Amino acid sequence: MKEIININIENEVISLIKDISFTCVPSWYGSTMRNLKMNILAPKVRQGHAPCPTIVWICGGAFRVVDNAVWLPEMIYFAKKGYVVASVEYRTSNETTFPDPLIDVKSAIRYLKAHATDFCVDPEKIFVMGESAGGTIASLVGVTQDIKEFDIGDYLEYDSKVRAVVDFYGMSDFTEDVIIEGNKIVPPWAIQDFLGIDYTDDMARKASALTYINENTPPFMILHGSNDNLVPISQSDKLYEKLQEKGVYVHYYVLEGAGHGEDHFYQEKILNLIDGFFQKFI
Repeated sequence: MKEIININIENEVISLIKDISFTCVPSWYGSTMRNLKMNILAPKVRQGHAPCPTIVWICGGAFRVVDNAVWLPEMIYFAKKGYVVASVEYRTSNETTFPDPLIDVKSAIRYLKAHATDFCVDPEKIFVMGESAGGTIASLVGVTQDIKEFDIGDYLEYDSKVRAVVDFYGMSDFTEDVIIEGNKIVPPWAIQDFLGIDYTDDMARKASALTYINENTPPFMILHGSNDNLVPISQSDKLYEKLQEKGVYVHYYVLEGAGHGEDHFYQEKILNLIDGFFQKFI
């Protein structure tokens, strides 16, 4: 059967732009170099396109592993809503320790601002969002916007500031008195992987988002499961309290019955809440 039909273009087509190198970092015990990469979801037709609000997404993995493709299917929701989404790679504990993962993500943000027209990025409307270890880094990106020592590498004529932060069940405080909650203890290896085996109290404070929160900190959304058995919910409680104390806009959602990284966090209801949060600051 042959049929002629008329189709109106109502939905913009999205392209996946894979393996974009955004910075070059030391590798193999400092003897070699390798590129860090990002994957971008952006409009397929970009020439002449208006700039889009942009989400920098940071995958978790206990500071030991990262995959900048694994969450892309869930990020399509935001691409269909008109966001550019950049899922970025960062160095993990088999290569380095803090502050290098934070430096890497800030490098990705500067790269996006420097190449804004290539990917339809609006450099004034960049948001950062991450889960677990990625949530830790996302929070640090947000609270260290005026700390120049973490901006290292290329495109330093651009800043790494973001409009707002979404933290999925990340760590906000690495100091000893917050690591223990009742009988729950954040695995010592997770702290050591991020900070180094012989980390000091000063390094723990320096790697804690709580240390930097002030009146100029960008707005936050925090998501944490009530049954998280890996990152104590007190980590998000403390982050929420400190943001409130400093007068920062913050919305904190506790997902009843949800464990660490479970599917609850990627349901449409939650994605709608995140979109609504971003829209307040677009």
